[in-house]
Amino acid sequence: MLAFAEQAVNGLMMGSIYVFVALGMMLIYGVMHVLNFAHGALFMLGAYVAQTVFTKVIGNYPLSVLTAGLFLVLVGAGLERGVFAPLRGNLRNQVIASLGLVLVIQNAVVAIFGPNALQFPVQATRATVHLGPLAFAVQHLLIIAVGFACVAALFAFLQRTKLGTALRAVSQNPRGALVVGIDVEATHRIAFALSMALAAIGGALLGPLFLVFPGMGDLPLVKGLAGIVLGGMGSIPGAVIGGLAIGVIEATSTLVLPTDWKDVVVFAIIVVVLLVRPQGLFGQRVRDEH
Repeated sequence: MLAFAEQAVNGLMMGSIYVFVALGMMLIYGVMHVLNFAHGALFMLGAYVAQTVFTKVIGNYPLSVLTAGLFLVLVGAGLERGVFAPLRGNLRNQVIASLGLVLVIQNAVVAIFGPNALQFPVQATRATVHLGPLAFAVQHLLIIAVGFACVAALFAFLQRTKLGTALRAVSQNPRGALVVGIDVEATHRIAFALSMALAAIGGALLGPLFLVFPGMGDLPLVKGLAGIVLGGMGSIPGAVIGGLAIGVIEATSTLVLPTDWKDVVVFAIIVVVLLVRPQGLFGQRVRDEH
């Protein structure tokens, strides 16, 4: 039982990382109808920026995370205006462009920071907290706490603010939103900015636990997409539940199966769920009118 509790907490930690990716991708997809496959590379870029600011500039971890978030918001503004806005309405070219961005960002990072992995020596990875007989790194619990705080803040923003209402309106009916006076272009920029901030926070939180390297965003991207599919395409609550579920499933499965099998277990469960409920756990079935 103690082993299960320990792995469940570890699963919530990694699940929170997947949620950062899944939520960011869902914001862009829901508002702009774009699948941004460069999100994992931007997640990685956030880790590099936070690591650089922490080790070479200020040595303050919270400020490093904040700086990474602000930097990626600026990068996202440029990408939204320079890449995705001109390709609006052409899903195929948007997907191709986002895949191209992965190569551009990863090669730029290698050119600037070098090919070797970097250490991110944050004190929270060495400090521990005892919960009864179990001990966890402070960084693990910090990731869970920040993850839940960001989810709560995002839901409050979407449900209780005018900007959040505008985002929901554009996601449901862009033309109708335009008719009632909502600035659709501005909502696209806001959605992209929020997505970039989430990517940066996720990368900056995960970086101290492992080495920071150019491919570190690949696995969170795949698992984030899996969380979106499991929860239901288009459902933000589904992205949260799906991401957390994948983290917990893969962590607890190692109690009975070899570690190498954890991905097999996760995707096998996803296949079973989709066979029973093709729209995902929280997605809505779309009727084909043709």
